[in-house]
Parts: sequence; structure tokens; C-alpha cells
Amino acid sequence: MRVVPWAVLVGVASCAVPRSAESVRAADVSAFAARYAREFAIPGIWIAVVEEDPVTGRRLQWSCPVGPDEVPSADAVLRVASISKLFTATAAMALVERGLLDLDAPVSKYLPDFAPRKPYGGTVTLRTLLGHRSGLVRESPVGHYFDPSAPSLSATVASLDDTSLVFAPGREFKYSNPGFGVVGEIVARVHGTSFERAVRDLVLDPLDLRDSDFAPRPDLVARRVNGVMWTYDGRTIATPTFPFGYSPAANLLTTPADLVQFAASWFPWSKQRVLRPDTQAAMWALPPDVDNGCALGFFVGSFDGHREVGHDGAVYGAASALRALPDDGLAVAVVCAKDFSNAVAEAIAERALSVALAARRGETLPPPEFPAAVGASDARRLAGRWICGDNWVELYERDGELLYDPNIGVRTRLRRAANGELVSDDPLSLGRRSLRELPDGRMHDGVVDYVRDQQVPDAPPAELLPLLGEYGFDHDVLIVYEDHGRLAVLIEWLVRELPDPEGPDLWRFGPGIYGGDPLRFERGPDGAVIAAVVGGARFARRPGPTPGGFRIAPARPVEELFAASAGVVPPARLTAGDRAFDLVDVAPLDPTLRIDLRYASADNFLGAPVYPAGARARLQRPAAEALVRVHRRLAERGLGLLVFDAYRPWRITKVFHDAVPGPVRHFVADPAEGSRHNRGCAVDLTMFDRATGRPVAMPSDFDEFSPRAHPDYPGGTSLEREFRAILRRAMEAEGFTVNEHEWWHFDHPDWMRYPVGNEPL
Repeated sequence: MRVVPWAVLVGVASCAVPRSAESVRAADVSAFAARYAREFAIPGIWIAVVEEDPVTGRRLQWSCPVGPDEVPSADAVLRVASISKLFTATAAMALVERGLLDLDAPVSKYLPDFAPRKPYGGTVTLRTLLGHRSGLVRESPVGHYFDPSAPSLSATVASLDDTSLVFAPGREFKYSNPGFGVVGEIVARVHGTSFERAVRDLVLDPLDLRDSDFAPRPDLVARRVNGVMWTYDGRTIATPTFPFGYSPAANLLTTPADLVQFAASWFPWSKQRVLRPDTQAAMWALPPDVDNGCALGFFVGSFDGHREVGHDGAVYGAASALRALPDDGLAVAVVCAKDFSNAVAEAIAERALSVALAARRGETLPPPEFPAAVGASDARRLAGRWICGDNWVELYERDGELLYDPNIGVRTRLRRAANGELVSDDPLSLGRRSLRELPDGRMHDGVVDYVRDQQVPDAPPAELLPLLGEYGFDHDVLIVYEDHGRLAVLIEWLVRELPDPEGPDLWRFGPGIYGGDPLRFERGPDGAVIAAVVGGARFARRPGPTPGGFRIAPARPVEELFAASAGVVPPARLTAGDRAFDLVDVAPLDPTLRIDLRYASADNFLGAPVYPAGARARLQRPAAEALVRVHRRLAERGLGLLVFDAYRPWRITKVFHDAVPGPVRHFVADPAEGSRHNRGCAVDLTMFDRATGRPVAMPSDFDEFSPRAHPDYPGGTSLEREFRAILRRAMEAEGFTVNEHEWWHFDHPDWMRYPVGNEPL
């Protein structure tokens, strides 16, 4: 019999239902979740809880969908990624119970053609697959997390024959998505149907889970929420919806209500179940000498002294957590519609369990305390590179927040807790990072000291340069960069890894989500690098910077665009301001300033001059004087400013806008609004080395319309990123702000006080 959820639809601010005990708990959890929805721009968070009394069997299910602006649909269907593995593991154990599968038989008994290379010997079994101890790579050559081609499960499993085990089976934990693909293929073969049909027969139908399926049922797809993806450099990515080739590991579509109904079947006294209680308990039995970790499909640990079981999920546009205290009859499912927000899903799940446990004790939890923003001045005081043991971290300020960007792991926002410590408060990390400032200027995280590193990075090793760049797919770019002499990668947009060299064009990942996997670079007949292979997943090399500078093909010839703009004037609403124009030539203000007006030559993105010969770099007087102060302060570091552009007539902005095609038009201003260049308060520039006179290296060229131009683009070399940071900090110290798309473009804070100008150069 299906248990219909008792729903509490709670908005951000209020609860519209009677104040029953369940609604009080739902309101607490909803308010807790709503803070994160607002703070981290998560468009929707769905929460479902099941509470069942071990003595009376009385069951309550309640749910709280929340969002930053309005309550999302309560019947939304979501991708829950690796929570799928619990359903696959349950289906496999159902066949074990029936005597149709043997946990310890070689996989070849069921899949005779299964033959990945085994350099360490040993036997892959169903038990090692379910416990992620088979030694298989994290991603398969076909049907992997990045592969949009949607191959069959059989093709995905067969592709593993082109891989080698990274560890001996049974030796150690190694998370593998295709490993669960193999489990699903075994289930399908033994059941005699497709995997999707098998898991419905074995798990979904017996539990009456009508809103769940591994197959893309039209009724579920119509209700699916795809969520948002994001990057460190401020972009949002179109969320892919393609199915993965290892469907049993990650393709489940479901609702939180169905997830907690599934979890309720794990309770030892449950009458609606798939597995016998002893079989279910066996799935939670950890290997010897392991206190918490992965058992058979389940991750097992402890929560406030109670046994906790479950699994998390992370997929394009969504993050999820399914947690249960089976001995206590409690389970919670949380899905957040934002990529990699697993820390949020886990925190909400923990709050829900804590609220329910407190209610059983007749208590109410105190309101949660949240840390506060550090503030721009404190964040800038702490900005820079810090050495922490054998590792390092970059701290920097963004919009009054302090960001912590380590050499390995994920970037996180740090905020100030009530006790003065800096704690992580970020979609990627909630409370997992804590730093205490020491009187002598060091910091401490409870394990190691953090010491400032004031040195400018060395030039990158020459042998690494051919490997650096972007690889892979539009929806998921692998960035290979250099980090203080080491090869580094940013994978899945947000995870930093620092693999170790192992041979020519071969590297090996250390502990982490790709732990033990090889990173191999492929070269073409001419010796140029053409691809990077992570485990089994191949990433083709993407185009790099254009030799000779970035160029576009204008929508129309430049001469025609100029002719069309003749006589056109800015909208009247843009030509008023409370300050009169007072443009000054910046060059005479300091003879050591360097000027290279790119638009007065053909060396620009249009490949043609658009300024007249003899054009000067002019700015409003306050902006010009601030620029000179930056230039003189940089002299202390042997650096100076090289100006590419300053005041720009409105007519030129219109020419640029009409010339540039839609996909990259965000790199030029809209003439309907006018630009800050038109107001004489924007400057495009870089730095030069005063000793050599040469421009310093930056992660992209000037006017390169690509993600590399973003002021927080994570690729390139340490030296390039350091020069970019020096320039930004120096300009910000004088009140300038950097453009969101271009590291070279800075706006003076008074720009709104000036009208849009159109006087010729």
C-alpha cells in the first residue's frame, strides 16, 4: 500500500498550515533551508522527511519545498545522481536473496566478456563492486559523466575492457561510477530484461514508488527540474539533460517523497520492504577496522550517536542527500537545484534529523547562528598566497567577501563567526573549514599554521607549457593549468586536483574524487597535444588563443558600419549628468605611463583602425589622477601601467555593437545604455615590467572574447594569475572596479555622474 505524504508547503517567510507538531518542525527546517536558498541563489530546495515510531508504527511524512523568491512545485521530479546506486544495490541484493547472484563469485561468471586489465591481479566480484573496492576507474571510456552521446549500458560496460584497474580488487576504496554500471548489467542479464525493467520489478513496484524511474518516462520528464550550473569565474552553464551510459549509477528520476518512502523500507520493523531485515543489515556491515565509510552500496556512519546510512548525489544542476537513522525510524531526502551544493543538502538533512530527534526528547532546537561577511577591508588585508604545510591557498576579496582557493579541493567563502574565527559558509563547504588569526600574523586551521608567501611566482616550467589549456566539452571543460611549478587540473568546473608526474605525458591523481586514476596526454602526428584522458574519459583539446591576437568577422564591413553610424546621436536620456566633461590626456600626467591605443591601429578585434591617427588616451580628471597614483604605486614593484583604451566616443560603441555577433556581444557595451568608456571613466590596461619595458604575461590577450578574459578565470600560470591579481588590487585601492567579463577593463566609481559623450577623439 502506498503511503500518501502529509505535505506541508512552506514558503520562505511563513507557514500557511495549522501549527501541528509536524508543521512546527517543517517550519524550522524550511526557514533553515530558505536562508541558503537566498544566500546562495539556489532556485529550489525540496525536502521530505519520514518519521515512524518503532513501537506503534505510526508514520508521518512531511515535505517543505522552498526557494529564494517563491515556493517551487511540490511535485517536481529531480535527478538524484548517485543516490541511484542504492536502488541498484537493493535490486542486486534482492537477486542474492533469491540465490540468483553470488556476492563473491567473479564478475566473469555473469559477464563472460568482462575483461579490464588487472596489473595487480585479484578478482572483481559483486561485493567489491558494491563497496567501491573493485579498483575500476572512476569514469569509463564510453558513457562517462561528460559523454553526451547516451550510449547503451552494454556499450558502457564493454568499454571498461580498454582500461586497467588502478588498485587490486578488495585492496582499498576507489569510487567508481561504471562499477555500478557493471552491477546493473549483471542485474539485467540475470533478470532477463533491461536494467530499467529489472529495477522496477525488483524495487520500485514492490514499494509503490510511482514517481521514480531509471527510464525517461514522459510524465516524469515533463515535471523534471534541471537546476543551474555555475563556475568560479561567474558564468552559468546550460544544464545538460543527457542520460549517462552507466544508468544504474546515476540516471534515477524521482521525488523526495519517493526517496523517503524507499528509505522507510530499511526500517527493521517495516512491513513494506524489498529485502529481509538481515539482508538489509548486511548491506550496512563495514569492512573490518573501518568505523565509517562505504559498505554494500550504502555509506555508513554515526549521527549524534545514532547509526546513519544513506548516500549523496551530485549531477549537472542538482545536489542531493538521502540520510536515514534506521534504528530510530527517521529518514530525510533533500535535493537542491544547484550544481555541487551538496554541503547545503547535507546541512539541511542534518537539521531535519536534529529537529526530529529533539522533538522526541520533548525539546526544541535553538535558532541556528550564521557567520557574517568579513568585509572588504579585512578581506583585502588577508588577501594573498598562504603556505599551509605542504600545500598552499590563495585568499582574495570579492564583493566584501573573503574567498579561500586551495591548490587541491574546492574554493569556499569564509565568513566571520561569533568567536572571531573565519569559517566556511559556501555552497561547497559549510563549517568544514575554520581559520584562526594569530597575533604574529600567521593563521591556524587546527592542524597546520598558515604563513604568508610574499614571493612572486617563478616562470612556469617549460615542459608544462604545451600541456596547458582547455579540454573537453562545452558543458564541462577540463582546465589544465600551472600552479607554482606543478601541473594542475580543474575538473567538473569546481574541483582542483594536483596529479603527480609518473612518466612522459603520464600523471597520476592523488587522494580525492579521482584518486589513483591516470591522467594521460595524447599527441598527434606532429607532436602537438590533442587530448587529455582522465581514467577512461577522453577530453579533446579545445581551441586556444588565436596566434597574432583575437579577431572576429564583423557582421558588416567596418566602413559600412561607420557610414551607418554617421549622424546618429546618443539617446537624450544618456547625455545628462551632474558633472561636466573635463577630459584630460593621461600621457602628460606622468611621462613613464605607456600608451598603446589599440583602436588607433589594426591590432584589435576588428583588425582595422577605428580611431584616427594621433588619438589620445583621455579620462575625466579624477579618473586620470587616480590612474597616475596606481601607476606610481606599482613602481615599488618594478611595474607600470600600459593603457590600451580610455575615453571612447558613443559612435564607436555603436560600431562595435553592430559589428559583434550575438554569442560574444556581452564583451561590448549596448549603445542604448551607453558605456563607461563613453563617460570618460573607464580604462583598458595591463602592466609592463619597468626593467625590460615588456608587457607582463596575463591569462588572456587584451580584447580576447573568451572565458580566459574573465577576471577570475582559473587557468593559465601562477605568474599570469599573480600579475592579474596585482593589477586588480592596485586599481581597487584607488576605487576602480573591474568589469565582470574582462580583466583589463576598470571603471572609476564616479562614472554615473557623467553624461555619455560623443565628441571625436
